[in-house]
Amino acid sequence: MERLPIPATKSNAIRLKDELSLAEDGRQLLDQKKDILINHINLLAGRADRVRKELNEALMASYEQLKLSLIESGRSRVEAAGLAVDARVNVTIRERSLMGVVLPLVNIEKPSFRPEYSLTDTTRQMDKVRQIILSATETIAELAEVEVGLSRLMEETKRTLKRINALTYIYIPIYEATLKSIEERLEEKERESLFQLKRVKGKSKGSATI
Repeated sequence: MERLPIPATKSNAIRLKDELSLAEDGRQLLDQKKDILINHINLLAGRADRVRKELNEALMASYEQLKLSLIESGRSRVEAAGLAVDARVNVTIRERSLMGVVLPLVNIEKPSFRPEYSLTDTTRQMDKVRQIILSATETIAELAEVEVGLSRLMEETKRTLKRINALTYIYIPIYEATLKSIEERLEEKERESLFQLKRVKGKSKGSATI
């Protein structure tokens, strides 16, 4: 096992123990962060599925009404009505932080519904298309918010897992192996010192007897 190239001293052993304790604490905190991120990813993934379904249903409904409009009014009138519509909406984006990850909060301010086209040249199907699309803007904003949040959370989870793996499989084992090696060498030095001390005492007793 790879070890740190440092002398086998008591001060280094104490320092390594402190650093190893910090590394273990860091790994525990990263594990907690990973769990929180994964839990939130699961929540957002479920929400994303629901929002996609709502958006698909809204778009399908608008397509059906658009088909009826084309049949009843013809393409030229439908296109003219579409060009007359002001499709602008006010979008406000705020941010919040989760475990250091910046997540967007998107808010849509829709204009009140009022047909900008001539009522005499259009049908109620055109109104329905307009209403459905206008309502769908909120769903589109929510989906964008959720998908951006999911992407950022997944990237942060990957980075967190890399740090956990680096601590678990590289740094902590190296520190543990180095500390063990230093402690073994210190114990060996202590045994040698005791042995030398016993020899010196033995020689001292022999000299005193003579």
